[in-house]
Amino acid sequence: MNKWTKVLGVVAATAMFIPLAACGGSRGTTTAGGDGGGSDTVKVGISMPEQMLERWKIDGENLKKQLEGYGYDVTLQYADGKTDLQTSQIQNMANNGMNYVVIASIDGTATGAAAEQVASNGGKVIAYDRLIMNTDAVDYYATFSLEDVGKMQGEYIEQKLGLKDGKKGPFNVELMAGSPTDNNAGYYFKGAWDVLGPYFKSGVLQSKSGKVPSSADDWQSIGIDNWDRQKAQNEMENRINSFYNDGTKLDAVLAQNDAEATGTYNTVEAAGWDYYPIITGQDAEKANVQAIVQGKQSMTVYKDTRELAKATAEMIKDMVDGKDPKAPDTFNNGTKDVPSQLLTPVTVDKDNLKEILVDGGYISAKDAGL
Repeated sequence: MNKWTKVLGVVAATAMFIPLAACGGSRGTTTAGGDGGGSDTVKVGISMPEQMLERWKIDGENLKKQLEGYGYDVTLQYADGKTDLQTSQIQNMANNGMNYVVIASIDGTATGAAAEQVASNGGKVIAYDRLIMNTDAVDYYATFSLEDVGKMQGEYIEQKLGLKDGKKGPFNVELMAGSPTDNNAGYYFKGAWDVLGPYFKSGVLQSKSGKVPSSADDWQSIGIDNWDRQKAQNEMENRINSFYNDGTKLDAVLAQNDAEATGTYNTVEAAGWDYYPIITGQDAEKANVQAIVQGKQSMTVYKDTRELAKATAEMIKDMVDGKDPKAPDTFNNGTKDVPSQLLTPVTVDKDNLKEILVDGGYISAKDAGL
């Protein structure tokens, strides 16, 4: 083969490649990276809501590590709990040519416009843990079985109060739901209400504050904005000071994440009580695991974010490789049925904490307070 034959071969190969790389392709078409056979690096953006809650920092780091393990170029950003900042960060990711953007929304409705910009620039959008609402610009959704989280919290209260054994009480239970802007929060509360609601209706359970939704659909009336610990603490201070500082016993508090649980047991401590009510939670934050060991918090619903990160990264790798990701379930976001993968959460309390969290490698014995 002479010199000119070689040159023509290179030119021909280049001509065949240019249309794929230059045009950006149809939505979600990736010419890059990993095992997909392209020459460019796959670019992945990760938008996490904040770092103040330990779980989001862990989620972001786990996902970044998984994706970089596939050789992808990863941009990880946290939005400090500010919806406008998250929107701006996602839009910048779209403009910087991210092939895939993983979004854990602060506000699942407000994030939709930014997701649409990612889609219009040819990228794929994966909703992480929280569904993005009212847009067709969501390709996949990875989360845990949402109603099961609330169901586990409700069943824990049911078990510890002996309700299935026929105990009639009446028991005083205060209810808090999650952030009104978080689509997941409605599912969490529905799961809990399916268990606890009948007991409220029969009078076995009651709430001295009167803050009991008329139905699961009314969950936002007891929601805590942005899952904020201080707001949950303020709410519980108001309820305890108004209804329980006369010696009336508070038997249980449905706190739907660990931040709400922290606000609750802080309030109980400040009130100087000689007991802690049953207090539920979610996320297995380090401080809350210690609180369970100390007897301040009763349980948490553990969602292994390592597995969620792994599942999300595998979704992206499948798309890069031209395969359909594992997504056997669907969630409707108001516009479309989004293909979804649901992982299984686990109830953790002092009886199984060491086995599940420490022996499972999620947290050290020292960090757990053991």
